Amino acid sequence: MVSLNVNRLGGALGAEITGIDVSGNVDDVLIGALTQALLDNHVIVMRDQNLTPEQQVNFSRRFGDLVVRVSGEFLHPEFPEVLILSNRKVDGKYVGATAAFAGEMWHTDLTYAEHPSMGSMLHAKEVADEGGDTAWANLYLAYETLPEETKRRIGGLKATHVRDRRRNPRGTFTKDDGIDIDKYYSVKVTDSLHPMVRTHPVTGRKSLFATPRFAVAIDGMDDAEGQKLLDELFAHQINPDFIYQHKWQLGDLVFWDNRCTAHLAVGGIKPPGIRHLHRTSIAGDRPF
Repeated sequence: MVSLNVNRLGGALGAEITGIDVSGNVDDVLIGALTQALLDNHVIVMRDQNLTPEQQVNFSRRFGDLVVRVSGEFLHPEFPEVLILSNRKVDGKYVGATAAFAGEMWHTDLTYAEHPSMGSMLHAKEVADEGGDTAWANLYLAYETLPEETKRRIGGLKATHVRDRRRNPRGTFTKDDGIDIDKYYSVKVTDSLHPMVRTHPVTGRKSLFATPRFAVAIDGMDDAEGQKLLDELFAHQINPDFIYQHKWQLGDLVFWDNRCTAHLAVGGIKPPGIRHLHRTSIAGDRPF
């Protein structure tokens, strides 16, 4: 096993890894070490990477098949596996997805899918001097610190996850130039039912698996009662003790485990600052 230079960044989760270059042919030994670092820290920050979109796609594929976003907006023209996140405008239109479409509510990526993403990678191509942080929450801890009565209550329950934020009672919209909300959500995506307590397929640990962006109801429960329970769980999972907030540096390649974390685009970019990131998403399995 290769020895990585791993430095913990947060008490609950998050670590940085320095002294590696993933732009070329990465051997199986390093992939194994990075996989273990991800399992141990849930979010890993590989510093000082300078990847083309093709190199990011190739590296991401070492961890599994990649997911292409159901909506065609903001995909890289040559590598559709790459989603562009950016607050830059050209001719009055954003060149990438902004927080309004990519993270201004706490969420775990793609949980509206039957097989949600196992993990995601974000590569920092440009960073703002002020603002633009991303925060991650440890959902293992969110589950483990619940009262025993609540654990019993949610143990057999499933939540309904939907892509269309117009159907989310907690969803609000920020006016975004150049995007027709109704057209954006016209792509038909089947809702998914997922257990509210997920077992990690590798570690075997249980985590809370319902977040405000996609989980909109509890299956089989009176809606008023279900919404109250969801609100309680959503408030609990963002306890500051569970969170690591990342200040982006140019060249950061952040890889996180969607099976045990939630994240948020914190916002607050001070003009004329630009945050321009490339995201790849790795396919996962059906939650259990």
